[in-house]
Amino acid sequence: MFMEERQKEIIRKVNETGRILVSEIQELYQVSADCARRDLRVLESRGLLRRTHGGAIAADSDDRYPSLTYNPSDVKEIKADYLAVAKRAVTYINRRDVIYLTSSLTGYYMAENLPEDLPVTVLTNSVTIAYLLRTKMNVSVIMLGGEMSHRGHCHDFYTISMVKNIRTDKAFLSHTALTPDFGASIHDPAGVEFAKAVMAGSAMKIGLYPSGKTGRYSIHAVCRMEEYDLVITDQNVSGEFLKQAKELGVAVETAVVEGE
Repeated sequence: MFMEERQKEIIRKVNETGRILVSEIQELYQVSADCARRDLRVLESRGLLRRTHGGAIAADSDDRYPSLTYNPSDVKEIKADYLAVAKRAVTYINRRDVIYLTSSLTGYYMAENLPEDLPVTVLTNSVTIAYLLRTKMNVSVIMLGGEMSHRGHCHDFYTISMVKNIRTDKAFLSHTALTPDFGASIHDPAGVEFAKAVMAGSAMKIGLYPSGKTGRYSIHAVCRMEEYDLVITDQNVSGEFLKQAKELGVAVETAVVEGE
């Protein structure tokens, strides 16, 4: 069987069953583990699937192109990998820190899991996260305002001007995708300059990327991977991603996903 035929078969199987293991590819097509992983890398680069630890799952286009009204509070089913990353990130927050919280689902989970007795100042451009934090009496919230998008956050000229005048101890950021070669990227160019302004004003920059976001590409580059002081992902991240991160000198921590 030619490589192109094998890869078409792999995609067909993933679309039918939702996943495939490297060991399955080896057995079905009589190829080496390295060959199987190479097929998965090629197919992922084309956006046809998502690699995971030991295999791949079906591609999820909703992650790259969320709906115009998407909001983290709309996600009713807990995403265990996102939650694991968020809980690990919270351990990096010290008393009296001034932090920026990403408006993504991981940031939402961080806000939910901030200890009630931890005095901290939170910058956020998300009205959803600001509302979630309003009853935590030890948390001071600085709302970064401007024209609000239909997703419930701001990132326009006024928001950028405001964040440029605030210094944070730590910025917790998460974007659509992260690769060692292209860095962090997002689908909406409107968020690029805001993200750069947040990073410029932070002493420590922490990237929050559940394994499903790693090894993938979106459209608009935000920053190089090396610009993060730390990247937090989960235990299902690929070995290749970890190897490439190490070669770049990027510190990576893997959070344990409960139930796996």
